[in-house]
Amino acid sequence: MPVTGVTNTTGPVIGAPERDYSEMTDLDFMTLLVAQIQNQDPMSPMDNSEFTAQMTQFTMLDDLASLNDKMDDNIMVGQSINNTAMLALVGKDVTVEGDSAWIEDGAASENMVATSGPGTATVKVLDETGNVVATYTKSVGTGLSDISWDGTLDDGSQAPDGSYTLDVSVENGGTPLDFTTLMTGHVQSLRYENNAGVVTVDGQEYYVSDIYKVSE
Repeated sequence: MPVTGVTNTTGPVIGAPERDYSEMTDLDFMTLLVAQIQNQDPMSPMDNSEFTAQMTQFTMLDDLASLNDKMDDNIMVGQSINNTAMLALVGKDVTVEGDSAWIEDGAASENMVATSGPGTATVKVLDETGNVVATYTKSVGTGLSDISWDGTLDDGSQAPDGSYTLDVSVENGGTPLDFTTLMTGHVQSLRYENNAGVVTVDGQEYYVSDIYKVSE
């Protein structure tokens, strides 16, 4: 019986994913290299150094591709570890940018300022209606300094439980200083946005990278 000749054609394998022909594989490179050798000018054959250089370049490209794959894997592992570690923030107290203060069970929340230099912070405490109920001053240094309210009103009585707002100014010898008012609150929840952790602190959302301090 007649035998059909074997051809050198290639076609898609049933069930195999469609190949991306914009990328060169090892087999493609070797096929091109063999074709280049077979079709070289016999009177001017390929120089050995040129052949070696091509092989070296391809080997380097292949190694770089493998290195990139490993780096991508390491980045994914690192992100997974960081995301898992962030879960420990839920239920903790963290210090973030904000001017809110609380009196809870007679105790005042912690507040801080991050300043560009040493000076004096003047703090006005406003109640929920916007009235000033307490005023005090504290010395601050460069960086983070505590300016927490002790919960005492201007008339010397204890402030009732509730939410308050701090109106802060910082000066050094009459010269205003750059500063950021910070508040400390409970982390109520954690979510991820584009691989970045976002925590909810007393109803407001902050990126984990915006946290200044985590309290035990």
